[in-house]
Amino acid sequence: MSNLQQTETGNGYGSPAVIVPDDVEQGPDPNRVRRHAKRMLTNVEYLKRYRRLGFYRPHPKQVEFHNLRAVEKCLRAGNQLGKSMAGGAQMAMDAIGWWPDWYQGHRFDKPPAIERSYEFLGWAACTTSVTTRDGVQIKLLGDIRQADGLGTGLIPLDNIVGRPTMARGIADFVDTITLRRESGGRALIRLKTYEMDRRAFQGEPVDEIWLDEDVSRDNDAIYGECLARIAATRGRIFLTLTPLLGLSPIRKRFKERAGRECAEVLMGLDDALHIPKEQHAEILARYSNAERQTRAYGADMQGEDAVFTIPVEAIKHDRDPATFPDYWHWIWGADFSHGGMSASAHPFAAVLICHDPNNDVCFVTHAVRLYRALPAVHVQAIKANPCCDAPFAFPHDGNRGADLATGSTFRDVYKKLGLNMLPSHATFADGSIALEAGIAEMESRFASGRLKFASHLTELLDEYISYHRRDGLIHKVDDDLLSAVRVALMDLRYARALGGPGTESYHRRSAPQYARGIPGQDWDIFTGRAFGE
Repeated sequence: MSNLQQTETGNGYGSPAVIVPDDVEQGPDPNRVRRHAKRMLTNVEYLKRYRRLGFYRPHPKQVEFHNLRAVEKCLRAGNQLGKSMAGGAQMAMDAIGWWPDWYQGHRFDKPPAIERSYEFLGWAACTTSVTTRDGVQIKLLGDIRQADGLGTGLIPLDNIVGRPTMARGIADFVDTITLRRESGGRALIRLKTYEMDRRAFQGEPVDEIWLDEDVSRDNDAIYGECLARIAATRGRIFLTLTPLLGLSPIRKRFKERAGRECAEVLMGLDDALHIPKEQHAEILARYSNAERQTRAYGADMQGEDAVFTIPVEAIKHDRDPATFPDYWHWIWGADFSHGGMSASAHPFAAVLICHDPNNDVCFVTHAVRLYRALPAVHVQAIKANPCCDAPFAFPHDGNRGADLATGSTFRDVYKKLGLNMLPSHATFADGSIALEAGIAEMESRFASGRLKFASHLTELLDEYISYHRRDGLIHKVDDDLLSAVRVALMDLRYARALGGPGTESYHRRSAPQYARGIPGQDWDIFTGRAFGE
């Protein structure tokens, strides 16, 4: 048979035949796998083995990732915590057009307005052909090297149309898989590697691209090509990675563009519910000090020593602020943003601390970090908290001019918007503001159990894990919430009780909507005050 002759393959269920050139190597036949499996297995056994997607039960952090609706989203996690499983499930759901009841993310249920013979095109890629085959490919298709292995991945066997086409020169590596969507239309998934030239990521418009692990080391230009591929389809890109490259260009992109454009979920060892708690210590002991926070908790790999040495698990608390005694003291701390709306501006950050004066223990209960937002929006976020009227500590740069026309300082602006600003910038009792003194105070409190972060404050915990030194000096990058904590501790002597039953503050703190974390009041973003005031 000549190379010009072609073979027709179908799925045996009435779907259109797929025309494959005869000289293209093909993978295992899904029809044969189906026939054999249905003879040997009960219906329940068949579904569990060949429709695993229907039995996918994601952990809460995986659900949070799936439900993100940003154009670019990322699941950042430690090793073996389930990030690639979530990535495979996301691609499988979108490719076949089936989503479970809990799913609230973007749906590819309408083909883009472009001419092509299929409804959906997805790309999936990893660092090398081997890692793509042994990771991404197995998650999607199952191990095709095993007898009857096709269809044991997250893409159901009954949705696979014809034999997969195989890549040339790479053993058992799939190039393209054709699928039948639940709507009856067709979908294609192509597998790629970062080893390929950027030109391999050019050409056709793509609906969804899954990048498993950071593409920055191998070919930073690939990400730009991927962004270009989703322009015509209004598509999506998602990443699943362990940040072993540190603060790479991709990681910086997600930090700097956080919001509706880029969004990420951080999943650590404690979020992987399939790993028993009693195994955590053994797992942590396997990793070196330099890699432990990255491989177990998804923190950015650091080149030198961490600033804080206390294990992150030792500084967490799960106490409900509604149970704190009335006489405990409250204070806010802030780190102002001076870049305004520019892309290079670091974010505004604020934290709320409750101080147990009897035992000298500080509990961080709430944190706010906002990128490229105006002061009125910052204040709106603060006032959404029931303890919004606690004293507000601020750093020495709060005395700088925020409005050249009026001569107002940052402190003046936030005070006019309704925050309870302290009279002067934060200092220690002796009047000093030294950074290293603040770090020493925090480390001392961490070591003695007198400074605790709420376990749900993942952004703050991420900063704690990633905080490090370069050439012996603290590397002050991505430390906005930690800076706010340090500022609040400097002025801790000004923290105040907010009142007991019968006071307005107590009523707000006890309101059911605040217990759920939902603001009970609408605020004017231009004035920072409640409507009707």
